[in-house]
Amino acid sequence: MMRMIALALALGVGAAAACAEEGGDDDKAKAEAPSAAKIQILDPAAHNLVRLDTLTLGSETDSAHMAPKEYRLKSGQGYRLKIVASDQAEYALIAPALFRNIWIRKVEASGVEIKSATLDEIEFENGGEAELFFVAIRPGTYEFGPKGLMDRGVVGKFIVESAGG
Repeated sequence: MMRMIALALALGVGAAAACAEEGGDDDKAKAEAPSAAKIQILDPAAHNLVRLDTLTLGSETDSAHMAPKEYRLKSGQGYRLKIVASDQAEYALIAPALFRNIWIRKVEASGVEIKSATLDEIEFENGGEAELFFVAIRPGTYEFGPKGLMDRGVVGKFIVESAGG
């Protein structure tokens, strides 16, 4: 084991010495290397997010109101979804299949950022707002809606299409 460590150290010192003898200074290497600004990969979950129409749960006159009921997404694209719930009832937004087929970056609510790999539901006890930041991953059609109201027909769909079409 000691011989391997000594060999690795010798090779490292030898390579550094050879580089110095060849005039390999950092300025020359920096001039030849592409700058980080030129080779920049943007995270779709943080850059160029598409802001979706606000999802509204409940209204002043109808606690079973939900709008819009359809969202069309592209896989690989990042999105922001603001959810506003009225204080007419307690709402728990569920979308189990969608939550398993997106990459969740974070949820923001009342000045707090929640970072989690998965979600079961987003619950509003006395109204409020939350914003979900995510990237659509797998194409498909995914139902969503308020728990307890979906069986009464309050159901929406996220339609995720492949990025190419």
